[in-house]
Amino acid sequence: MLIEGRVGIVTGAASGMGRAASSLFAREGAHVVCADVHEAGAAETAKGVGAQAISTRLDIADRRSCEAVARQTIDRFGRIDFLANFAGVWDGRNIAEIEDEHWDRILDVNLKGSFLICQAVAPAMIKQRYGRIVLIGSIAARVGGSMGGPHYAASKGGVNSLARAFARRLGQYQVTVNSINPGPVESAMTAGWSAQAKADFEKTIPLGRLGQPSDIASAALFLISDLASWITGETLDVNGGLYFG
Repeated sequence: MLIEGRVGIVTGAASGMGRAASSLFAREGAHVVCADVHEAGAAETAKGVGAQAISTRLDIADRRSCEAVARQTIDRFGRIDFLANFAGVWDGRNIAEIEDEHWDRILDVNLKGSFLICQAVAPAMIKQRYGRIVLIGSIAARVGGSMGGPHYAASKGGVNSLARAFARRLGQYQVTVNSINPGPVESAMTAGWSAQAKADFEKTIPLGRLGQPSDIASAALFLISDLASWITGETLDVNGGLYFG
């Protein structure tokens, strides 16, 4: 098993990619803290995972909530070996439709939240001189967004930059920090897309299909495992060939 005995936090664990990652990481031997603002969903994920998982509520845009999850993990397991941050929100509004509250919500959750949860787990990883952090960007960060709005694209571009900034500063402590840019994935974020929109996307993807949550979870598993021990500051594009360059 790739991460046997490791301990980590999976945010956005109530559904989609976070739920798939929680299950996969546990199958590969890890103890997983399933964290989500939707507490009931996180608990359902943990129940499905089994004895290797616990659940907790996390409001990722709130500093105290992030710090509390980090403390809970250490109190329960004694360490934090990895963080896989799948928590995020999506918005497809175009330029003229974006009000202050829309901008603030997207940036608070996607970008500020990524910073806060990384900041919360970093001290434990620095102390133990080991850690793996995976943040989730988006193909929108590469192409400016097509379905996602400009504020969404900006937030995910910021996530990619944030990962590089943390990688540069935490590398001396043997902590790797990388990001994943998923393409369109069958999840809650794409559930509102029309069948035609999905079909149009599939025609432009060389591999001919939308992604599944497991596709992104598998990439995250690689990055938190020791197979990727000399990879840091990288952005891994996982999109079936929709974007590469």
